[in-house]
Amino acid sequence: MDDAAPPARDWSSLPLDALSSIFVRLSAVDVLMGAGLVCGSWLEAANFPDVWRSVDMDKDEAVFLKADAVLRKMAKVAVNRSDGQLRVFIGRMFVTDDLIKYIMERSPSLTTLRLVSCFGVFSKQVASVIKESPLLELRSLELENIDLTMRELTAVLESCPNLEVLGC
Repeated sequence: MDDAAPPARDWSSLPLDALSSIFVRLSAVDVLMGAGLVCGSWLEAANFPDVWRSVDMDKDEAVFLKADAVLRKMAKVAVNRSDGQLRVFIGRMFVTDDLIKYIMERSPSLTTLRLVSCFGVFSKQVASVIKESPLLELRSLELENIDLTMRELTAVLESCPNLEVLGC
């Protein structure tokens, strides 16, 4: 019986489209903190905009362990890597008015926005940004445990003409 270990695979030689297809199935945090840092080709695949069409930073353990400022920086990197193709953003606790503004200004194709326990997110500043840059593609808006004034909610609804789902 041969006890020799099988030859090691060179995972860095996988085609970039195959790698990006795998990365789409990982969480944004996993790609930013792990998979994208393995080697040059993995970093290149982690920069494909397709990987960043959906950014879910809600249930990942790092959301509860990392400092909010670190998570906001990670979210901005994900938005930048989406190259305007971000369609879904889900965030928990760490999201601020400035981050929402950043996302909205760079994500004209955003269809789903879900924020959980992001207290004070929709300030007058963000309501005015929404009025200036309507979220014309937004279909689903879920705001869990978020303080909104009636004026802010009205501004959001008026600027999102295609909204189909509103969860508060």
